[in-house]
Amino acid sequence: MANKNYLIKNLGDYVSLFKNINLCVNSRTVIFLKGELGSGKTTFVQNYLKYKYAFTNATSPTFGIVNTYSISQIMIYHYDLYRITKPEELNDIGLYDNLEANALHFVEWPEIIPKQICKPNIIINFQSLSKERIISINII
Repeated sequence: MANKNYLIKNLGDYVSLFKNINLCVNSRTVIFLKGELGSGKTTFVQNYLKYKYAFTNATSPTFGIVNTYSISQIMIYHYDLYRITKPEELNDIGLYDNLEANALHFVEWPEIIPKQICKPNIIINFQSLSKERIISINII
């Protein structure tokens, strides 16, 4: 497992981070995003899509739970499972079916997913400091 830490002081720091990592490890990549509320999970996804695909319409999936984007012949799913209270609800939102798709899957609040159901390719941890973020990327 490779583990790298990045200090993000401003939005411009994402560019150097994204130059050093490849988040598409295969045709189906599952990325777990872990961190407290407001730690930068959605901002990370938005900046990654902007950097990698020049896509600027990514929004927070907090209310819709899942946002789907078709960009440059790749499907991208961005899930926010914060409001999910029981693992059974994951089937109701189509998570299990979606996770079978060859796509890039960003999953915020993945702790609700039973471990035997889904194993991530990458785990990204977010830690908030006063005005900075520490982003730890673990490629499994």
